[in-house]
Amino acid sequence: MVKLIVVDDDPTARKVLTRMLSPEYQVTSFANGAEALSYFTTKGADIILTDMKMPKMDGFELLTQVKAIAPETIVFMITGFSTVNSAVAALKNGAYDYIPKPFAPNDVLIRIKRALKEKSLEEDACHYQQERRQAIDKYNFVTRHPGTLDIIEMVKKVAHTDSTVLIQGETGVGKELIARMIHKWSPRRGHAFVPINCSALSTGVMESELFGHEKGAFTGAVDTRMGFFELADKGTILLDEIGTTDQQFQVKLLRVLQDKFIYRVGSPTAKHIDTRIIASTNQDLKKETMTNSFRSDLYYRLSVVTINMPPLRERGDDITLLANFFVEKYKHINPRVEAISSAGLMALMNYDYPGNVRELENIIERAMILESTRQLTPASLLMNSISASSNKLAQAALPSTPQKSPNNDEKFHLKLAEKECILNVLRLCSGKKIAAAKMLGINKTTLWRKMKKYGMESN
Repeated sequence: MVKLIVVDDDPTARKVLTRMLSPEYQVTSFANGAEALSYFTTKGADIILTDMKMPKMDGFELLTQVKAIAPETIVFMITGFSTVNSAVAALKNGAYDYIPKPFAPNDVLIRIKRALKEKSLEEDACHYQQERRQAIDKYNFVTRHPGTLDIIEMVKKVAHTDSTVLIQGETGVGKELIARMIHKWSPRRGHAFVPINCSALSTGVMESELFGHEKGAFTGAVDTRMGFFELADKGTILLDEIGTTDQQFQVKLLRVLQDKFIYRVGSPTAKHIDTRIIASTNQDLKKETMTNSFRSDLYYRLSVVTINMPPLRERGDDITLLANFFVEKYKHINPRVEAISSAGLMALMNYDYPGNVRELENIIERAMILESTRQLTPASLLMNSISASSNKLAQAALPSTPQKSPNNDEKFHLKLAEKECILNVLRLCSGKKIAAAKMLGINKTTLWRKMKKYGMESN
């Protein structure tokens, strides 16, 4: 029940109000403000009806004290004719309404019900706004980097359009997060957001997974199935690692972008789709078009708006900002930890983060599990061993003797270094391409293409 306090030094008024309100509310009454405040401090209440003039503590002082403790409490001032001006002053200081004496029982009940209804509506609105803020905050970037802040502003603008967006950046920089922000800030936010990792789909199943298939279209197609494009109808589909797709699929995707129709595998009937396409990649697709690894016509269709995400190592103070953010995020794992030590911050700042923000988050989460003191140290962050391992890998992967290129051609230098790096990592992994791709921070399809590009054995 709603808890209600009646405060009046007139015993008759207290008795009438208590008898009138008790059938619907849990009522407690007091003869002065001091006693009422003492009770309220320990027990609380939803509504207080208080007289203005009382011994020990008047109604105005009680109002001030109550609002300081719990501003959401509804306070009615009970007033005679001589104290109406004081009651009006109380309204300016947070009282909900005043009830003049002599009061009519029905009038008091109506005022209380109206106050409770308004409070309920306010709480609902506040809850909705809080949920909305949390939904937006969930997809906000934690950053002070000017370039990244410019990207967020671009995202806000492009979100309201249906333009195709290409997001480029290294693994772990937050490409999917940007795609989710575009969807959440778009008119399509009430429909599905479907993220697809293209590198995880083999050539044989990609078309079926994305476009769907009819029953009996191929061995194992025991029933008709919708594809991811249909599931994302009226919403957004994210084609992550789009650069790993083959030329045959790229042709079909180009047709979807142009005509807004798909064909389920095994069906001659076209299906119209209203799906926004966002693509992401850790490759430079424009360069890939120059080697015919990626179709140029599809690239220009996808890159109506191109967003290039900077790696964490180029975002300066964001390392400290994000590290502290992740400490708070994983506080539930180890509530004892209060901060990162200065030595820990220095170690974090001196690391290159090949895995970017995702790697930093993993480092902090692991440290919160391992730390036994109030601060995260280089020991719990494991930064010494991470840096040593990174340096060892870099030394093993780089050419043993630097080679000079004709005419000091910088591009030739980079290609030679990349080829030597791949060869050395493959040696370290005994020729196992999946392990080598993981060590290099790329997917196996990208490794295969680079090996083909440099004329290396790909068996």
